[in-house]
Amino acid sequence: MVPRYQSGDQGRRLDPAPKAPKLPFEMIIEILSWLTVDALLRMKSVCKKWCALIEDHHFIVKHMYRASPQQIKCQYSRKHDQVALLHSKNIRCMSRVAGLFVEKHHSLPVCRIRNPVIGHVLDLPNAHMDVCRMKCAFDSLTGDAKLVSAYIHNDEVGYEVMSIGQDGDWRALKHPNQGLLKKNGKWATRRQFFLTDEVHDGVYFCSEIITDGEDWCLEVQALDPWNECFITTTLPQGVFNGCKRVWVFNWNQHIAVGDIVEQDLHVLVLEDLKEQKWSENKIIVPLKFLQHQPLLDDQVLIPVKADCDELKLRYKGGKTLFYDMNNEVIKKVVYKWFDTDLLGFYKPSLVSLKGMRQDERVRLRMGID
Repeated sequence: MVPRYQSGDQGRRLDPAPKAPKLPFEMIIEILSWLTVDALLRMKSVCKKWCALIEDHHFIVKHMYRASPQQIKCQYSRKHDQVALLHSKNIRCMSRVAGLFVEKHHSLPVCRIRNPVIGHVLDLPNAHMDVCRMKCAFDSLTGDAKLVSAYIHNDEVGYEVMSIGQDGDWRALKHPNQGLLKKNGKWATRRQFFLTDEVHDGVYFCSEIITDGEDWCLEVQALDPWNECFITTTLPQGVFNGCKRVWVFNWNQHIAVGDIVEQDLHVLVLEDLKEQKWSENKIIVPLKFLQHQPLLDDQVLIPVKADCDELKLRYKGGKTLFYDMNNEVIKKVVYKWFDTDLLGFYKPSLVSLKGMRQDERVRLRMGID
């Protein structure tokens, strides 16, 4: 180290310049994991070591859990009895996962996955023309993602699956009841065929109420996207009277069937999907707000999801009611404004899209400004 000399006193040496304090790299990781995605994109240019860290999958997972929700301007629209989150006038958001948006053109089979913060766009093979639902499953431990789509064609329910970044096309999944109902003289009177929320086994589920003369049964088909197979279970007979108001929904990360009888919600939970084990007794949730709001008593209330003590119920006009089952009070009611702009919230992510190609062509084809 070259010694320093004070001006005017050439024979006198000063102390060497003190070394700058150096943070342990583990502490740097902790600090960076709390920054926003925009800030981390800038931090990648500091040095190669930081760039490699920010692109590392384990760091991305750590940051994903710590990221604060951000506002995003979106638009809701209701067409063909479906509610769609629109990115532009031609594109609707089919689902969101790990900060990624699964999007599809409203009238064409063109679809893609987009990271709105990083700006990455992955062009996907064309989906089925009649696709109406898409869900993306993301494994935070490996970074793998699978996309599942559901459609109805000629009164038949169909499913397709794709491994993101690995497959060049969709693969058809045969529905357990495909073509069998009509052949055997049985009919599905109501199909809750669309893909609902993931449950703890990493599956999505749909349901069919099947009639055979005067007899009826409710079948739940659980789709395991990772193993690309269906697991079918049947609701035990005699648990519910009739089937007009029976709905399948997510109960604390388990598949459940519910029916509102008078002013109580009766729930039977599928405790073990693989063992086909249902709960021995029904869970009864008093809906005491119906006593004070007789207008709601005439509505078709549909249970959507139960998470801890919060129960979501949907009714006329796309309104969602959040009910505190512990304190037996309504927490809030959310009204969706269709065909209008609003601000939504989502968690931004650093997840990169592999196999990206021809971004500009995709943007022009999908009519993005």
